[in-house]
Amino acid sequence: MFKALIVSIILGLAGGCLAIPIFNKFLLNKRKRNLLMQFRELLESLSNSFSVGKNTPDAFADALNDMIVQLGDGADIVKEVEIIIMGLHNNITIENMLEDFASRSGLDDIDSFAVTFGVANRLGGNLKNVIKESRDIINDKIEIEMEIETLITGKKNEINIMAALPFAVVGMMDLMGDVGSGNDPVTIATKVIALSLFGLAYFIGRKITDIKM
Repeated sequence: MFKALIVSIILGLAGGCLAIPIFNKFLLNKRKRNLLMQFRELLESLSNSFSVGKNTPDAFADALNDMIVQLGDGADIVKEVEIIIMGLHNNITIENMLEDFASRSGLDDIDSFAVTFGVANRLGGNLKNVIKESRDIINDKIEIEMEIETLITGKKNEINIMAALPFAVVGMMDLMGDVGSGNDPVTIATKVIALSLFGLAYFIGRKITDIKM
């Protein structure tokens, strides 16, 4: 933008440092979403096991086998179920194991399930219904999120195009000559203001399209 190599390197490094936590947050959210999808499959398997009258340890053992077949040994939910089964074998209550899983997952849906399942298990409630209702709630939430994502995908693409537009325009201007490539005070001020406005618009656009359930 300013045809200054040193400035470009410095700003590029600074931008890269600022982008690292943003990218890490993106990866974290992606992993949490994958875990929620896997947790839905776990509830489906547990519901089937409780429907045929199996107890909690056997239900989780069967669910572990199902998860390995469906998702593979490396899936996050497989590791979590293995931890739960190990805890049960060491006389740790299922309530404590689920609460630990929920706290580490950072997902409200898993936390709600852990609390509800724990209360039902202590008071002799219908665990089959608890699991079925939790699964239905998560299914509805995921379906709504997918519908919303479909509706706003076009807007997100427009925001990304807008963010790249200034650099594309400058590139085309360079091909036509040195129009606007000077670094006099007026040109620098104009570029800084323009980039700031594009950056602000991009930030606001991402906030508007970041719809959370």
